[in-house]
Amino acid sequence: MKLKLEETAMAMDASGDLHGLQERMVTRVQTDSRMVSPGDLFFCLQGLRFDGHSFAREAVLRKAAAVVAHKPLPELRNVPVLTVDNTLRALGRLGRYWRQKAGRRVIGITGSAGKTTTKEILSGVLGAGFKVGKNYQNWNNQVGLPLSLLGFTGREDFWILELGINSHADMDDLGEILLPDAAVILNVGPCHLQELGDIDGVAAAKARILDYLRPEHKALLNMDYPWLQKEALSRPHTNIIWFSAENPQAAYRVRPSAKGEYILYARDTRYRFRTPFQLGHLCENLAAVLALALEYGMSPQNVQKGLDETSLPQQRMSITSKGPWTLIDDTYNANPMSMQAALEAAENLASGQDIFLVLGDMAELGRTEKEAHRELGRSLKRIGFTALFYCGHNLQEVQKGLNSDLQDRVHPVEDISAFLSAWKKLGPSGGTILFKGSRKIGMEKFLQAFHAGCLR
Repeated sequence: MKLKLEETAMAMDASGDLHGLQERMVTRVQTDSRMVSPGDLFFCLQGLRFDGHSFAREAVLRKAAAVVAHKPLPELRNVPVLTVDNTLRALGRLGRYWRQKAGRRVIGITGSAGKTTTKEILSGVLGAGFKVGKNYQNWNNQVGLPLSLLGFTGREDFWILELGINSHADMDDLGEILLPDAAVILNVGPCHLQELGDIDGVAAAKARILDYLRPEHKALLNMDYPWLQKEALSRPHTNIIWFSAENPQAAYRVRPSAKGEYILYARDTRYRFRTPFQLGHLCENLAAVLALALEYGMSPQNVQKGLDETSLPQQRMSITSKGPWTLIDDTYNANPMSMQAALEAAENLASGQDIFLVLGDMAELGRTEKEAHRELGRSLKRIGFTALFYCGHNLQEVQKGLNSDLQDRVHPVEDISAFLSAWKKLGPSGGTILFKGSRKIGMEKFLQAFHAGCLR
């Protein structure tokens, strides 16, 4: 970002005395006073557990160029205070302004699972032929999205942003900020059902990104989900490009071939691509990525070059080998879709060898919570496992899904200490081990403890 202070105030519809500093350039935005450097614009965001207005003085001591506030700050001297109706909304307006001024081709990615993975693969592929900006990790909400946009220089060819929602109104907030040139909807599944109700509600909420596409646009939707087809047909003026992991009628379809290889069926042409990863469930992610790359004119050779240099993000199906162990780190989060994909990946990687599962509850499932965990038990029974270490209050539902099968292989663990004790008592010597659960369980800590105490 590079904007004059006066222009910044105008974009946010802010008032305040600029003390003759209208021409001062602002190149960075901060919401954490501890990170402020001279010349930064500090936003006093107000959350449930903190109020940025309380830290405005610290930001000024660190020589912030100006402070954006929606409460009086009479104690601040000799620094412009830009007053707005709501600092979060103002941050969004500033992000939208910079997007309209400096964004060349902006791609928004949403879906119930795989957003970050797809963003990272797409960034790697497009990066082989273009200059790319992407949001940091999963900065995909009403704070992270505008902060990501404002972190771009404007010299990039593509801005690639993932969009995460929890409620029906979220996509409207994000769509108004992003105004994408291309939108990707990867999938829809039973996620955030406490707010979204059911899968129809999820599809409707995700598809609202289509209402904010720019006139010359591309909309890439997964044909494997009938709920998305329904939403697309309700928007007849949207330019839909279908991709798929299953449906041969889609314009772009990807199927796994040999290990680490995938075949892309692109309209009337067939391509073969190598990847550094060996996961069949990534077909829909790759279909979206390859479709976008070819739609934007990349050659298959450049696409392959980008894939060669791409790696999956940490905590999302990150696979490592440690002696006799194959470790799958999918600890970032869990929902029924991603849990099923992770289990299938573990089964494929194990290739008949022992499978150990360290799992935690799936959260935010609303009234479907119990049935979702019973279905998890049924999936575990189909896949089979050597041992299951489970943390969470839904263990009984998982066991109901297992019925009477494999119950002697289930180890309830209340915390990390109990997991390590149960593991050492079992004393396994090798195999594939998957760590996965929702954020509130903190499965990454189980994995860290395993590394520290169980690997030799």
